[in-house]
Order: sequence, then structure tokens, then C-alpha cells
Amino acid sequence: MENENNVQVKKKKSKKKWIVLAVIAVVLIAILSSGGSEEPTVETLPGETTTAENSQSDTKEITVGSSVTNDEVKISYKTCNADFKKYSSYADVKSGYKVIEAVFDFENISSTDIILEGFDCYADGVKCEEFYSVDDYSSPTLESVSAGRKLTDAKVYFEVPKDAELIELEYEADYWSGEKYIFIVE
Repeated sequence: MENENNVQVKKKKSKKKWIVLAVIAVVLIAILSSGGSEEPTVETLPGETTTAENSQSDTKEITVGSSVTNDEVKISYKTCNADFKKYSSYADVKSGYKVIEAVFDFENISSTDIILEGFDCYADGVKCEEFYSVDDYSSPTLESVSAGRKLTDAKVYFEVPKDAELIELEYEADYWSGEKYIFIVE
């Protein structure tokens, strides 16, 4: 009888061990999936900060003159020209298309170097091609910015249909979480 009780006690301890391990695993998964970073904020007026609005679960929409900040970088959307014409006279812009220009500042607010991601452009939901035939092309794509430093006046250009109603520049802020910022071209 005593051996049978010892076996039952050992089985109960074994079950408790697995339950504790399962609870720890669930807690760790929840912590890792949350990313541990704070919600990005969008600044619209000097001194006024609000949480970025979501059009999708992890997508923030930003307009010209605003900035968005996460735990690594502050991105300021400085200007946008929805009908840019100062491109090379040798440029071949497709018939029915125009060129847009957007200018950004990036400030590394983290304690380590960061590498900036690239932009995608969508006109009415259709992906557009980047435009390179400009003298002052200064894309931020894959630029490295040291901790506490800035990349200013980074410019991106895209070729979009002239009749597009909604033009958006999409920047992937965090590959792992899928967090994206959408800069509206006006």
C-alpha cells in the first residue's frame, strides 16, 4: 500500500511539473508576441501628441507635417509634392503617369545603430514603381543611422497614375510585428 501511495504522489508531482511548465511557456509566448514596445505616437502640432490611428490592426496613417515615433526612430513627414516636375529632362515618365516626391527626417532615438527600411507606394491599392531619374535622389532605404543621430531630407520618388484618388507611401516600421506606417500623399 505504501508503494502505491508513493507512486501516486510521484505521478501528482509529475503532473504539477508539466502544468507549471505549460503555464510558464504560455506566459513567455504572450510576452514575446506583445513585442514589449510601446504604442507609436503621432505628433500633429508642436507639443500635441496622440496615439497613431489604425486603419488596420498594426498600420498607422500619417499626414504631411506630422511625425510618428516608436521605441527606435522618430520619422517626420516634412513635405510632399503630388505633381513633381523637377526630374531629368531625359526621364521617361509613362503616358498617363506623374511623379510624386516625399521628404522625411529620421531620428534614431534608440541606444544602438539602426538600419532604415524602404518605402512602397500604392495608388488606389496598386503598387507603383520607384522613380530614380532625379538629381537629388536621396532614398533612406537601407541607410544606417547611429544612435542619437539623424538622417535629414531623405527623399523618395514614385511614378503613379495621374488619375489616382488615394496615394499612400507604406513604411514597414517593424518586420517582426508587421507594424507599418502609411504616409498619405495629398
